[in-house]
Amino acid sequence: MTAKRIGQMARKQELLKKIDLDTASLVPIIALGAEILFQIIVLALSLSESANTWVAVVGNQVVFFMTCFIFTRRKGVSLVELTGVKRVPKWYLFPLFALVAVLCVFAFAPLAGLFSLLLSKMGYHYLPQYFVPFDNVGMFVLALFGLTLLPAVGEETLMRGVLLSGAKRKSPVFAIFFTALVFALFHGNLVQLVHQFLLGVVMAYLVLLTRSIWPSAVIHAFNNATALVVEYLYANEMIGGGAYGYFSANFSLGLTAGAFIGVFLASAVLLVAALVLITYLIRCARVRAGTLSAEKKGRDAVTALLAEDADREESVAPAQGVWGEYGKYIPVFLVAVLTLLLIANVISEVLK
Repeated sequence: MTAKRIGQMARKQELLKKIDLDTASLVPIIALGAEILFQIIVLALSLSESANTWVAVVGNQVVFFMTCFIFTRRKGVSLVELTGVKRVPKWYLFPLFALVAVLCVFAFAPLAGLFSLLLSKMGYHYLPQYFVPFDNVGMFVLALFGLTLLPAVGEETLMRGVLLSGAKRKSPVFAIFFTALVFALFHGNLVQLVHQFLLGVVMAYLVLLTRSIWPSAVIHAFNNATALVVEYLYANEMIGGGAYGYFSANFSLGLTAGAFIGVFLASAVLLVAALVLITYLIRCARVRAGTLSAEKKGRDAVTALLAEDADREESVAPAQGVWGEYGKYIPVFLVAVLTLLLIANVISEVLK
């Protein structure tokens, strides 16, 4: 084993002593409180509705990132090491990450659309408003920056950086679904719940697979960009109503059931195939590097890739935090708070 590898293992051991699930779950709670405080300040400035929205969109991402930065500094943890930002995946994986992002939109958006139709029948009609200027190319490009690159840094550092690092101490499967749930609830509305949860599952899986935040950052950016570009093309009559209706499961725009089912199934199959290919390529790279046994194949290989450091992590006991034995309730408290905020949003929209 090389000296570099030994040094990496030593740093990882130190991180594991300071960041467990309980500790990591505090960060989204702090970030949520900081976000609410920031929005109150923005509202007090009495800006126009569009300006207020964009200040909040940009400011929220800055709040998320700075919360992670300050928290890890206080804990004596390297945010760079925690997110694995220096562990850049092989260059040939990045086009695949972008492809996965596009396929996620094609596979998940229709499901979210069907869920939205169901909600509308129950009186819930919430629709996120970002005031994207579709009639101005320059402003649209600026909107792309604000709604793609910034969330890829702010939200990903919070969710797949800090929170996932603590959650994986339980198990990779728990980490994937717990962070996906928190990510979905963090958006604060039912309409985005399905898409964001499924997207969170995919991103968490790839982050654990690569031990780097890069896949989720790329996927998050391309996912948002794809959705915005589709909106732009439809607003400027560059695509038909049937094509646009597919993403919202809106059959009143000329979308046929056959086209909907065909495109959805093809997208889902291609998405699974892309994830399998990425997993295979990473397995081959780890086998060549000598960090994974060539005898491990199929499910065993995936399990070993996701929990590659599990045998070393189990021997590390996390430091007892200031919360003591009550720390185990912090993840539950996080989910409960986000759920209550979601319920409040539902009640406010239904009563309108």
